[in-house]
Formats: sequence, structure tokens, C-alpha cells
Amino acid sequence: MPHPTLAAELTPFLKGSLLDGVDLSWTPGEKIPSPQKDLLVHDRDMTTSLGEFHQDTIALTVLRSAREGDLYRREVTLDTASDARPVEYGLIVMHLETFPEAHAQRVIDEATPLGTILNESGLPYLSHPQGFYTVPAAPLTSVFPSSSGGANLYGRYNTLSWADGRVLARILEILP
Repeated sequence: MPHPTLAAELTPFLKGSLLDGVDLSWTPGEKIPSPQKDLLVHDRDMTTSLGEFHQDTIALTVLRSAREGDLYRREVTLDTASDARPVEYGLIVMHLETFPEAHAQRVIDEATPLGTILNESGLPYLSHPQGFYTVPAAPLTSVFPSSSGGANLYGRYNTLSWADGRVLARILEILP
């Protein structure tokens, strides 16, 4: 299975992130164990999937962000609202020029997960997983100190686009 190439606008943000220098070991989705497989191998947004799985509202913690014109990058965790437990680590680049102004402002405000913003907007968008991977757990122990996933964690590289095909975001997502 050929592995995807990360989009040029995402790769510079890896430097300085918790994934700096970490190799993504691409793997077929069917080889990911459950429950991670159920949470990663689908074409829906992760915020909704994580909320349903954890039976909780999902909150956003921004670890760092940067804006260059209409490109907005951030390193984040998605957390359960009830106990602030991280349930996803992510790197995301968003193309603000494709967002309606009010939604772009909500993204920049850094208070709400992107999936929540998109779902509340009612605007049609698509999720296109590009590939699935494992990473060593060690670089992410500051985020997932008690992960039960063992020595490796599982993730996906996903592209979100509007119904007309314009890319709105590219995301690296990793679960504990």
C-alpha cells in the first residue's frame, strides 16, 4: 500500500511539535486494533466520533498556533469537557480563505474544536482520510501519560473539504 505524502502546508508545522523527528509508520486501516480502528477508520469528523465514544462534550486545548496569511496552523489536544482528559492529539492546518468569515473568526478564537464549528454551521463538508499510521508513544507522554495503547499509538492523516472540493483543513490525528 503506498503511503500518502503530507501536504506541503502541513510539514513545516511538524518542526517544533511533539512529532518533530518522529516517523509515521503507515499501515492499512484494517490492521489498526479496536477501539482505535472504530475511532479512526471512517469518513466522519473526529470531534463527533470522540464525543459519542466518550459520551462527553469535546473541548479544545491549543498548545501552539501560527498564522501566515490565510493559512492557520495549530497543535492541539481534544479533551473531554467533564474532566479535561486528552482524547486526541492533533496538528492541523486550515485554509481560512475557504471559511465564511464568522466561522474563520471562531477558528481563530481557539475556543471551539473545528468539528464542532463545522457541524454547528450546517454547511456541507467531506472528510477524506488519506492514510493511517502508528507512532511511538514516548514522544506524546506529556499529552497521554497513562495511555493503554502500549508502545505505539494510532492515528490518521485526514483532509476536510467543502462539498465543492476546496480543501478547508489537513489534519494529523493521534489517539491515546
